[in-house]
Amino acid sequence: MTRTHNWIATSGGPHLLIADEQLLHWRGIEGWRDHGDPADQSDYARACRVTTWLGSIACHRGKAVVLSGDAGDIAWYPDGQGDGGFLVQWIGVDDERLIEPALRTPQLRDILGSSDAERLELETGASGTMWLIDATDRGCDLRGNHQALALLPGSYLAKAAYYCSAGLAIVVREIRRINSPLNEAG
Repeated sequence: MTRTHNWIATSGGPHLLIADEQLLHWRGIEGWRDHGDPADQSDYARACRVTTWLGSIACHRGKAVVLSGDAGDIAWYPDGQGDGGFLVQWIGVDDERLIEPALRTPQLRDILGSSDAERLELETGASGTMWLIDATDRGCDLRGNHQALALLPGSYLAKAAYYCSAGLAIVVREIRRINSPLNEAG
């Protein structure tokens, strides 16, 4: 089956969503020994210790969002407005064309709105650009496939849930802008 979106794979660990302003400070597997050892404070080890679909860890003066919990490539489905979209993780998909209609279903809306959905607030940084990368990569030397997500600067709410229908099993992480930067507010 031909894939029509840019599906970002990892080498086995989690994906990372990181603001452009923090990217060069992400060290990936540099200094990594054993993510099971709490004394290992390498970026990759700290990311691997996140086991939920949405987690946040410190990176330089900001935070990086860890997308963990399941193995599978992730693609960005933007809303076309620059203020959100969906990160879709491929778990079991018979046909990629099933994904976009699923993102518009009332069932998915209900799942993401339920108390069972994971939630995390995140900041884009001044540029609004967020990078979807393999957590093993160093930000200054991206070797795996990666993608820049062009968002409007500000605060966002991410919600994550598992969605399953005929021929489709995906983890959906919806990202929606909740606030603009203070200098735009007035």
